[in-house]
Amino acid sequence: MCQFCRMAVSRSGYASQFIDRDVNAFKFDDIGCMVRFVRDHNRMRSVAAFFVMDYNDKSWLAAEEATYVKSEKTASPMGSGLTAFRDESRGQEFAAKLNGQVLHFGDLWTGDAAEPPRVPAKAR
Repeated sequence: MCQFCRMAVSRSGYASQFIDRDVNAFKFDDIGCMVRFVRDHNRMRSVAAFFVMDYNDKSWLAAEEATYVKSEKTASPMGSGLTAFRDESRGQEFAAKLNGQVLHFGDLWTGDAAEPPRVPAKAR
């Protein structure tokens, strides 16, 4: 179950997790959920390691080593639009295909990279 949104982690290509210094694992169904949880709960200093699932081969890798793509066309579980890739060239191909933005780990913590796209209010 996702620590942030409480949904089942059912689509492994978007999963992420971190291990804290007390060796507790915190699992997430969407990379954006992990980032928002850490930010909202001020957990950055207590994290020992971050991991994300490679979108292509569904294997874990250190989050700092991944290349990320943010695209409104990516149907990630909670709508952050974030996808992780072990191979940077695959991430770039994916970004080009979906008109996405290539990001790196540090970019996830700045601005609104982890937030779902804002849906404009209907005209009244």
